Amino acid sequence: MDKNELEQIIDMYGNDILSFCHYLTRNREDAEDLFQDVFLVAFRKSDAVQFGIQTKSFLLSIAVRLWKNRKRKFAWRKRITDDRILPVIEENRNTEQNNSDPVNIASAAEIQKIVRNSVDSLPEKLKLPLLLYYMEGMKEREIAEILSIPLGTVKSRISQAKLKLSESITDKLP
Repeated sequence: MDKNELEQIIDMYGNDILSFCHYLTRNREDAEDLFQDVFLVAFRKSDAVQFGIQTKSFLLSIAVRLWKNRKRKFAWRKRITDDRILPVIEENRNTEQNNSDPVNIASAAEIQKIVRNSVDSLPEKLKLPLLLYYMEGMKEREIAEILSIPLGTVKSRISQAKLKLSESITDKLP
């Protein structure tokens, strides 16, 4: 892969990968770092990979593996240095509303916040398949390949995540 091919891949999939990285990290700077690392790894492995066939899946799998490695390293460092917390900065997203009614805008923002907090509270093993399935629109088989788990496990985890979300959201809604 040369520079032009890399630029084309970034143009095609960059926004999706950055969005996924942001959702994983919940921090703009960390998301941008992860995004850059994804494409660096992809560029380094370009000789071994045939781009054009499941390119987005390949890039997402790199993002997941890099994120898991970073979390593992952070956990290890935390045990060694006794750091208190992982700094998490949630960037406010502007919700676009066709209706300018302040009550509707406020209630939609509150519902979005409840859903986002409920998804964030899921365990990582349930959150990743759910995000890949709904946010990235991936098929269960692709998710199984990306996460290196059986297809049945992916289906089970998505089902468990939906059930936990349903319970969590109904408890919090007025």
